[in-house]
Amino acid sequence: MQQPPDLEHIFNSYVDPVYRFVYSRVGNREDAEDLTSEVFLKAAGQLDPERPEASIAQWLFTVARTVIADHWRRYYRRGPSLPLDENQAEVPVEDDDATGERAARLVLGVLAALPERYRRVLELRFLSGYSVAETARELGLSPENVKVIQHRALAKAVQVTEGRP
Repeated sequence: MQQPPDLEHIFNSYVDPVYRFVYSRVGNREDAEDLTSEVFLKAAGQLDPERPEASIAQWLFTVARTVIADHWRRYYRRGPSLPLDENQAEVPVEDDDATGERAARLVLGVLAALPERYRRVLELRFLSGYSVAETARELGLSPENVKVIQHRALAKAVQVTEGRP
């Protein structure tokens, strides 16, 4: 019987590459540290004892992409924050012309208006940074099908932004 992979060994082997990957996607040391911790917490709870060690890195990076996508969804829903001091709550930061906030609301509104299949492809491709092949694997589709759905989703997004059904 195969023994489950040693969590400490997995953490020690992959924490640096996962952190660098997360940091490259969020650009903030504190967020990258928090999100890297979240990746390993989720991984510990989902670790399949039958998983071959050779596939662990790929699986960890899939978990990391999901955690990063969740982070950006939360970020765009609440807007950026700037702590005033230790005794005050966080207050959303106002852009000079609020362009970033309006753009984020527009993107979320457009995504919400799309059918689930279209929305999922666009989230994976553009918010999570998945390749066409990775998106296809995640959704159980062929790469060609992902390309077609992405094209249709983008066309539908244009219609939504122009107020057409």
